[in-house]
Amino acid sequence: MENRNLITVSSFCTYHGLEISFISKVQEEGLLEISYIEEDTYLPEDSLHKLEQIVRLYKELNINPEGIGAIFHLLEKIEHLHEENEKLKTRLRKYEI
Repeated sequence: MENRNLITVSSFCTYHGLEISFISKVQEEGLLEISYIEEDTYLPEDSLHKLEQIVRLYKELNINPEGIGAIFHLLEKIEHLHEENEKLKTRLRKYEI
């Protein structure tokens, strides 16, 4: 990962008015990856969209990191079921007359 595609955790937290421990909790839930370079912690730029969603859930709906983890797990499961449903529809069309 190149340094220019990284954002410091501290600058992200300052911008959003969050404590750095929140990012650590989100990482513990497996929702994002943090890079450690020297003594600083960084977020990949491509994870910002997901992290913005997480922050909105946390701030606007007062959902804790564990709850956010459960929500994202369920969203992934719904997406998987949707994809499986589409595949089954496609297979079923082959047998329809």
